[in-house]
Amino acid sequence: MKAVCDRAALTHGIQVASGVVPHRSPKPALACVKLEVRKDGITLLATDLEVGIRFGLAKMEVQEPGDALLPAERLGAILRELEAETITLAGADQAAEITAPGSRFKMLGDNPADFPSIPEFPDSGAFTLKPDDLLAMIHRVIFATARENTRYALNGVLWEVEGANLSLVATDGRRLALARGKCKDGPHKTLQAIVPSKAMQLIERCLADVSDKKTDVRIALSEKDILVTSPSADGGFWVAYSRLVEGHFPKYEDVIPKECDKKVTLATVAFLGGVRKAALLTNEESRGIHLKFAGDEVVLTSKTPEMGEAEIHLPATYGGETLEMAFDPNFLVDALKAMDSEEFVFAFKGPAKPGVMTEGRSFTYVVMPISVV
Repeated sequence: MKAVCDRAALTHGIQVASGVVPHRSPKPALACVKLEVRKDGITLLATDLEVGIRFGLAKMEVQEPGDALLPAERLGAILRELEAETITLAGADQAAEITAPGSRFKMLGDNPADFPSIPEFPDSGAFTLKPDDLLAMIHRVIFATARENTRYALNGVLWEVEGANLSLVATDGRRLALARGKCKDGPHKTLQAIVPSKAMQLIERCLADVSDKKTDVRIALSEKDILVTSPSADGGFWVAYSRLVEGHFPKYEDVIPKECDKKVTLATVAFLGGVRKAALLTNEESRGIHLKFAGDEVVLTSKTPEMGEAEIHLPATYGGETLEMAFDPNFLVDALKAMDSEEFVFAFKGPAKPGVMTEGRSFTYVVMPISVV
């Protein structure tokens, strides 16, 4: 195996692949990145047996095809320290040599045959949508997934697709985020799948690299796994793979309150700033902020005995009776940061009921109020 590589492109590919590599594993091969060097380029492979990545690099001069299995962390560290635009990568007998002007590294690796297989993208059965559309949908839900919840279904994002409609849903039991979008060539019957958070983060990172926004992202869903692929920025490609989470996702439509009769229209950026300001004088014991809606304004207040008080006044479009509620400011900030529009609607049924933040039909966010003494 021998190739002259664009160092920046190879470094970036190793960084993406390293995001899949498990921090600890009894199998040494899983701590490595597999390099498949072929005449048409280099493909990097990494997996933790649940989530995997194929990352194809095009800007490489392959002189001798072959495979190598090298420790991901060490290889990435070496590439980051080098300054040359191109480096030469050569390998044989479970070892590889990296050379650049003034530097040479010999790395010991493992047997490429010991690396698990990662599925390739299927030839048929995929549906498509634009990379920016899928990236925006992921941004709007991924923050609401549970962290190490014993209900494993909550540790992932529900994908629901039927025809031209795609929905992504996430919840941790205290809030729920729903993003809707359009796709092409979706199945005629409703298909549901729970994709783990780690896979969603991988897809998100890969989508951020897509330079041609007109290029379709292709998605293949089966009963056991999901594969997502698209051309990458440097003319290569990527395929993200993941097994699906087993379990039952909550009936999310039953969680979204119906017929909220109290509705407030707020400026997104201004309200985000107000929440952040009020949150400055909160702590773990007094983590909530009060919202008081009355007339044409909303007043945000916070109070902590050992820190002080904050009071923020913001304009609002509201014509109902005075309404007071309290929320965890972090839960509000997460949703507001995911919004793109200048205004959003905050709707309620009552002070002890969940609030519903909506941005048109594309984003719905349900958040539970909290009690603050």
